[in-house]
Amino acid sequence: MSNSEQEKKDNMVEVYHRVNRLKLKAGALSLHDGPGFIDPAAIKRAQTVIQKRESLYLNEVEKELLALEKAWDKAKVATEDKQAKAAIEKVYHEANHIKDLAETFGYELMQHFGQSLREFANRVAVKKEEHHIIVQAHIDVMWVVYHENIKDQGGPKAEELKKIVAVAIEKYS
Repeated sequence: MSNSEQEKKDNMVEVYHRVNRLKLKAGALSLHDGPGFIDPAAIKRAQTVIQKRESLYLNEVEKELLALEKAWDKAKVATEDKQAKAAIEKVYHEANHIKDLAETFGYELMQHFGQSLREFANRVAVKKEEHHIIVQAHIDVMWVVYHENIKDQGGPKAEELKKIVAVAIEKYS
């Protein structure tokens, strides 16, 4: 064997194919179904569960909006920084949960406002009255989206609601 042949042999990579147990648990039928393969039957079962739960979306989002308002009310009256910080953290989590619920069931506009409020919650200074206006604008438009049951992001109502929040953020940030 020549020196170059020996170098090629030494530089060769040997690949070991191990059993991917996580992939098998997720519904892959075999190791040869390709990377990221999930059994279509498993996807269909999951989608059926989500569709059955969609009827509960409005009840769930209402609970979350009420919890969001309660957390925001606590933040506004907090006398200590620790209390305010805990209340704002609750606002963050409630907004995030609303965003996740909306995303799961295809309520794009509610998802947009939930994400926007979640991101703003990271910057809220409870002592700044301007920030109160921005958070309240988010909560108000989220209630409108809920009551009007607006699912998509299009249309004149959706654009007007986005504009309200954008103006509040621009004017008071």
